[in-house]
Amino acid sequence: MKKVTIGFLLVLLSSAFAMASVNVTFNVNSSTVQGFTDSTTVMQIRGGEHNLADDTWHNYILQWSDASAEAMNVGGDYWQATVEFPDSLVGWEINWKVGATLMNIDGTTTDFWEDVPGGGNRNFVLPGTDTTITAYVSHMYDPPYTPSDSIDVYFRVNMSANPDFNPETDMVSIVGDFPSPTGEANMWSPGTYTMTPEAPDSMYYHYHLKLENPSTSYASNGTVDSVYYRFVVGTDWSNTEQIFGHGMFPSNENRGTQVHQDTTLAWKWWNDMPPAGFTASDTVNITFQANLSNAVDNNGFEIGDTLIVHLGYFGSSTEVMTDTLKRQGFTFNYAATVDDVPVSEGAPLYYQYYLYKNGQEQREVYFNFDYTGSNPSEAERRAYMVESAASDLTISDVENSETDARRMPVFRNNELLSQHVTVTLTCDIRPAVFQVLAGSSLMDLQGSNDVTPAMMSADPDTIFKMGVFVNGPMSNDGEGAWQTWGGTLAADTNRTMYDDGTHGDVTAGDSIFTVVYDFDPDSGHTVGQEFKFGIGGGDNESGYGLNHIENIDDSQPTTVMAAQWGSINPNFYSAWDFNNHRPTGISNENPGVVPAFALQQNYPNPFNPTTTFEYSIPQQSPVSITIYNILGQQIYAHTTSQLTPGTYHFTWNGKDNNGYAVSSGVYFYRVQAGSYLATKKMVLMK
Repeated sequence: MKKVTIGFLLVLLSSAFAMASVNVTFNVNSSTVQGFTDSTTVMQIRGGEHNLADDTWHNYILQWSDASAEAMNVGGDYWQATVEFPDSLVGWEINWKVGATLMNIDGTTTDFWEDVPGGGNRNFVLPGTDTTITAYVSHMYDPPYTPSDSIDVYFRVNMSANPDFNPETDMVSIVGDFPSPTGEANMWSPGTYTMTPEAPDSMYYHYHLKLENPSTSYASNGTVDSVYYRFVVGTDWSNTEQIFGHGMFPSNENRGTQVHQDTTLAWKWWNDMPPAGFTASDTVNITFQANLSNAVDNNGFEIGDTLIVHLGYFGSSTEVMTDTLKRQGFTFNYAATVDDVPVSEGAPLYYQYYLYKNGQEQREVYFNFDYTGSNPSEAERRAYMVESAASDLTISDVENSETDARRMPVFRNNELLSQHVTVTLTCDIRPAVFQVLAGSSLMDLQGSNDVTPAMMSADPDTIFKMGVFVNGPMSNDGEGAWQTWGGTLAADTNRTMYDDGTHGDVTAGDSIFTVVYDFDPDSGHTVGQEFKFGIGGGDNESGYGLNHIENIDDSQPTTVMAAQWGSINPNFYSAWDFNNHRPTGISNENPGVVPAFALQQNYPNPFNPTTTFEYSIPQQSPVSITIYNILGQQIYAHTTSQLTPGTYHFTWNGKDNNGYAVSSGVYFYRVQAGSYLATKKMVLMK
């Protein structure tokens, strides 16, 4: 099997006009945690920022979730993450701890939070210069052994995959080409150097080896600087590992490692067998294709950034593999082929795209709306059902869609804003209205502000009278905290949205609710923002953990961020078409009863990035739609075949005929049906 890995990634030089920052490098060792492995664990540096001057808490850079900075494995049980803090936070207290997603024996996962001795969190005051923080998970700054002049090596193995191993009667030992701690020339003696279970009834075993001469180059015969070793059950050679093709040396039955300093080796599966429940049907070459148009348009990706893919999560392959996607010509298409991937036919392969920038990985914003299991971590990964491994596979994530499982990747932009930006946040509430009219109830997860069909039947204006409010770190001018749901939120004027023509609302009564916020990089505000809507202040938009993640367009001092209620859970809001901004199943909303040709004003207006307008035709006719800029130049044209009489909707995504996003400004849309012709003006505001 060929494993594709990243060796070195080119980090682009920052602009000469970039704001000053402080880099904090976290060096973390996970040897004290049972179950951490370099191939199946996703580790984050989770936390937040504490302004000591006014005693306020924020999440500008770090997050108290798995959306926070991700650490890269740099060998064995060592992990590293370099986090860039703006120098405006110098003197603030940084609170943090290690969090991770751990692979279990049965292929499921567990969300891990470090239990810091004494309770609470780790913390330090951000200095004015770059700094390094070193920690052993759950052990503060103390290693699992006593530091000395010797080289300490921690070996660890999980025996679950050995069907003949009985932990009550059998022993596990390590053999290898290391100098023996008891004076022998080496450690090639089964049963002599026994390993210890890490907990009662545990299948994890470890062995601590002290090598007394740190200046010695430890190497096996025939290697430059690597040492052979493997694990053995019993006191003879009848039950040992055979690691042909899996270890450092493909033609040798042993594992291999390099020893130059104190180190711990990430725990291994016996014989490198995968978690129970996975059986590879075959190996297959997989080509990943991704279109980054939407990621570029929403300010989450720049040409020159690096796109990588991790595949094989949750035991869907023998290990998590990695490859870098390459840009295809001068397009927004990226592709990479990973060879010889072990897969199981009839089972999903889990994978995820990552943006690699400024030395950090940033996981894409993605939720699998079709996921039916009970593991939240699986629902946040992409999945491809491997029907057959008989031929090479191509996985194309290129759909320009809000809901499709194969939709384009998008990323949260965690960089500071480039300038002060006034953001008009809008919420199209119609998905909620149509879903309740279709018979669904919007249940308040944390209170009693439910919205039911009976309420709407008694008063069709129920939702509008209850009002719409916004919660989350974006609300209240981005000042970080989630507010209490219910009456507290509904009484907060900073989180109140309007549909009455005031407070930035363009058109009263058009079901588009609006609130205006000011964001400033000097206050630590970042491009990427998180929020969630609530009717009547209730937590009734969707389930826990499903929040809107959007990026601010900071290319201009004012912008519109347009969101649709419920787009974070489109399968529930099945009465609404989130891609076309209209109720589902409606192509001709008023067939056969249109008295005259008509063209309505687009909504929302101003808009970003999409807008919809309605037109009516009284007789069968082909229809042409043309969009012009303020200079009268045609930038977009669309022609349909014969349409029957009725009322139709058309949605424009703010792109020209070549698929490129157009700039902010005034545009005109013209609809022609036979001899009927009408033109109206609209405004794109980014």
